[in-house]
Amino acid sequence: MNSIYKAFIFSTTSMLVISGATAQDIEPEFSLSASAGLEYDSNLTVDAIDTSSNIGDEAVVLDASAGVELVDNDQYGFSAGYDFFQTLHFDLDSFDMSIHSFNADGRYTVNDIDFGTTLMFNAIGLGGDSFLNITTVRPNVGYLMPNNKVYLTGTYEYQKHSFQQNAVLARNGNRNGLIASVLYIIGEGRTASASYQWTDHNTTDPGFSYTGSTIDISFRFPVQMSERETTVRAGYRYQSRGYDNASALYNNGTVRDDNRHRFTASWKVPISNGFFGEAEIEYLSSNSNYLPVDYSETITTVKLGWEY
Repeated sequence: MNSIYKAFIFSTTSMLVISGATAQDIEPEFSLSASAGLEYDSNLTVDAIDTSSNIGDEAVVLDASAGVELVDNDQYGFSAGYDFFQTLHFDLDSFDMSIHSFNADGRYTVNDIDFGTTLMFNAIGLGGDSFLNITTVRPNVGYLMPNNKVYLTGTYEYQKHSFQQNAVLARNGNRNGLIASVLYIIGEGRTASASYQWTDHNTTDPGFSYTGSTIDISFRFPVQMSERETTVRAGYRYQSRGYDNASALYNNGTVRDDNRHRFTASWKVPISNGFFGEAEIEYLSSNSNYLPVDYSETITTVKLGWEY
């Protein structure tokens, strides 16, 4: 897999060089955003290590992002960005989470078919300590239908999960996924999207390995409020995971099986000069014969932000 990773790095770097050579007169476009808010989580959890506290807590939530679009024309595209996320809980600071995310995206278009690659590195902290590094390579192919309303995408995703704490090194693993998605451009700012992902997750300890399926459905539509155009988003995700027989060692002799339903909704209201307010709610119902992850969770967030 290292050779595949290097090949994608080479292809994306080459894309940047070619794009720069053919679009020297194009000025880069920058984007910035930052927000701060308050969050209430009814059940603090850490999904990566199957931990559920069954305790709720409030937290300050901070996030920021910076991006640059170096090239974007009919044939080439290249962008890069950085995202930061942090939760600071009032009581249970062992659940404080930080995420530093670096990404680069390249695109080459031939006969209306987009060939792209995304490279991403996430450094995740938990309780103030290094917790998990995730490296992602995501080549994809996209096509906009002649009606200019339906965009189809096929994606292969490879992830490497490297835990940074000795107690959970057995969960180190590699993940392979295939994703098919469709975006429907309804018009007047309204969109609908759906995707299906098949995942094969292999870990150092086979007791944590699984294959799974994920279905995502989401909607985005504007809502006029006085003289402001606000944005409402809503989504639903269904996940199923079938674990290897070795999982029975951690589940009283029963092979583990998970099913999850996640509902999300948000409402974003522009204020002025790039400032906005946003409210979000997320509900998760995790059904499993492995008791630590058989739970429900509700997260509500309100925040104030600025974007450019």
